[in-house]
Amino acid sequence: MSTSPLNLPSKASVVIIGGGIQGLACAFNLAELGVTGVVVLDAGYWQGGASGRNGTLIRGGFGTPEWTGLFQYSNQAWQSLSRSLGYNAMFTRRGYMMVAETDRTADMLHSITGIHAQYGVRNEMIRGARIAEVLPAIDGRQVKCALMLPEGGVAPHHAAMKALLHACEDRGIMVRYRTPVTGIERTGGRVAGVTVGEHRIAADSVMVAAGGHNPEVAALAGVTLPGFGMRIEAMALEPVRPLIRPAIALIDSLCYMHQTGRGEVVGGTEVPERPRMSLSTDLPVLAQTAAVYARLFPRLRTLRVLRHWAGLIHATPDYAPLIGEHPDLKDLWFSAGWSYGWAGGPGTGILLARAIARGEVDSRIAPFAIDRFARGKPLKDPAIVL
Repeated sequence: MSTSPLNLPSKASVVIIGGGIQGLACAFNLAELGVTGVVVLDAGYWQGGASGRNGTLIRGGFGTPEWTGLFQYSNQAWQSLSRSLGYNAMFTRRGYMMVAETDRTADMLHSITGIHAQYGVRNEMIRGARIAEVLPAIDGRQVKCALMLPEGGVAPHHAAMKALLHACEDRGIMVRYRTPVTGIERTGGRVAGVTVGEHRIAADSVMVAAGGHNPEVAALAGVTLPGFGMRIEAMALEPVRPLIRPAIALIDSLCYMHQTGRGEVVGGTEVPERPRMSLSTDLPVLAQTAAVYARLFPRLRTLRVLRHWAGLIHATPDYAPLIGEHPDLKDLWFSAGWSYGWAGGPGTGILLARAIARGEVDSRIAPFAIDRFARGKPLKDPAIVL
């Protein structure tokens, strides 16, 4: 295979645009299926996108069959990911607690237990004194009930991404950061390749997993995607002794959080704002997050904020991902629109690789097709924090 002065090939079987968890997971699974000549190109630096700037929380249970089917499959993939990759992704199955502060959310949590049972998601409804046993740091007077998902947990960015990268490189996948794709070529209604500056890479398929920049990359191919770029923010508190074991979603407060192995409490609160593509942070967002922490976890009130950062996502009208081949351009695939992309990465990587390599569109990704809005099939889920 010939290469350019940039050390890029002139031909690839699959070019993946985006080197975050979605891109690397798909690349790894393509190689596992025997596909050679896979190239991953990322315009940014290593872990500079959403895969290095998220809450690291992982769960399988949501509020609809579509979301639960996909994310339960991915939750299971997380549990075996280290073994599959041959490197430690450091997934910790510490549990994931969905907390209801209102009667309405409590009713919703009760209603979704049947969906969870249908897809094999283990859960436990927690109320009363049991809340203090599982989560002693929370002010139980403000909690109606909670739904615990014992197989959920967290996985730190540095470990999981390093594991994926090394596993890809071991399998001969070319991964290049700081290498922006400047064009996507199309011929006769199908994708033909990509360009990087003056260099052209012919490709049988192109897969786009560019995080918050997905709409811009889609435009390079002359197609559109539903949704828009959006900024989210998170913060970390100074380390303290263990107070919070499970990962937590405070559904009514639009807040998510967990405590790291170093003792830092990490999380964020979604604050309605005008969507904008910026990594700058805002004091109002920090203040809103701190207010939720202080109200529900009184022991956190005196702690200092160590870090406050922002990340970019591509948000869709229903905040569900867009997975599959673009209806307007054959062999152009997307793993886009993610608001829970870290949790969904390993499972989607398996299913999307099968679709690209074998043409098998699994029933767990089919509902997330790009044209679902045009068909009147949105996938709004009541159990998300966004």
